[in-house]
Amino acid sequence: MRKITKYIVNILFWLIVLQSASSLFAAKKTKVVMPEWVNTPSSVYPSSSYMTYVGSGADRQSAELDALKGIASVFGQSIKSDTKSSSRMTQAKENGMVANSSVSTIDQSIMKKVDIDSLIGVEVEFWFDQVSTWYSIAILDRAKATQIYQDMITTNLGTLNSILKRVDETDFSFDSYSLYDFAEDIALENEKHLKKLDIINQDASTSLKSKCVSSKDIRLKKTQLSKNIPIHVIVENDVDGRFEEAFYQAISKAGFRGSYDSNVRYILIAKFSFEESTTSDNTTIRCKYNGESYILDTVEEQQIIPYSVSGRESHMNFNDAKGKAVNKIINKITSQYSQSVEDFLKEVVVE
Repeated sequence: MRKITKYIVNILFWLIVLQSASSLFAAKKTKVVMPEWVNTPSSVYPSSSYMTYVGSGADRQSAELDALKGIASVFGQSIKSDTKSSSRMTQAKENGMVANSSVSTIDQSIMKKVDIDSLIGVEVEFWFDQVSTWYSIAILDRAKATQIYQDMITTNLGTLNSILKRVDETDFSFDSYSLYDFAEDIALENEKHLKKLDIINQDASTSLKSKCVSSKDIRLKKTQLSKNIPIHVIVENDVDGRFEEAFYQAISKAGFRGSYDSNVRYILIAKFSFEESTTSDNTTIRCKYNGESYILDTVEEQQIIPYSVSGRESHMNFNDAKGKAVNKIINKITSQYSQSVEDFLKEVVVE
């Protein structure tokens, strides 16, 4: 009797084990059922309410990258731009003057490859077929994204209008120029957001456009102002006035007005030096040149916009070597200086 009972208990035990294994197997089969969004995303996320893009890859990260590049391409940019924001704009976003929506749900390594501004409001889901392929769907909820962009544009517009109110159009200074320049950057930021919002929700975009200030209008005012900012040039150790003339050309190229009147607020002061040397075999004469300049703000008593050039030219005699050096200096000033002015003024912090 005991043997029979033991036999029955063993049978029941193995039946339970087999049933459990069967349940686990069934559960595992349930997990690998392909989600509808893999082939027909609109059946899960209707296009009237969502924007989606399905990507795939051999691993989770490559599938995510494929999906995010796809949804970013809807906005016209799937690859991360090399364009860098100025430190002024970066600081303005950090302190809240300019709206900045973070994309914290996206892998940091992915954000280095895809345009971050095209991923605002995007969420991601994954599925693995348990064989070799990962699938990912990038989802943008139109209503949520619309609200995010509306808030960002409205915040930026408030800052922009506040900055424009501070501009004194009769104050022909770098301060006024920097205010216009920063306002233009914010307007460009808003126009970038409006282009994306136009794809997400055209009605909302149209409504906001009528309230926004055009970057072109601000640029026109900035240009008109800069033409009325005079800069006088003084050069020590000039060569027949050629360096002075090169600086005046560069000032004009930068959009400002060169002035031969020394009684102005801004004075560009430059100094050049030339040094002779000979090669060890005494066959070639070298001319080493150095030049430094800055603009003196006579009102604030500050030295701004530093600039320097240096190098070395060679020839059979020093005069010819120096002649080559002079030409090189002039070429550098006319091709580089205007950009140095622009870069410096673009970094002026507006608070």
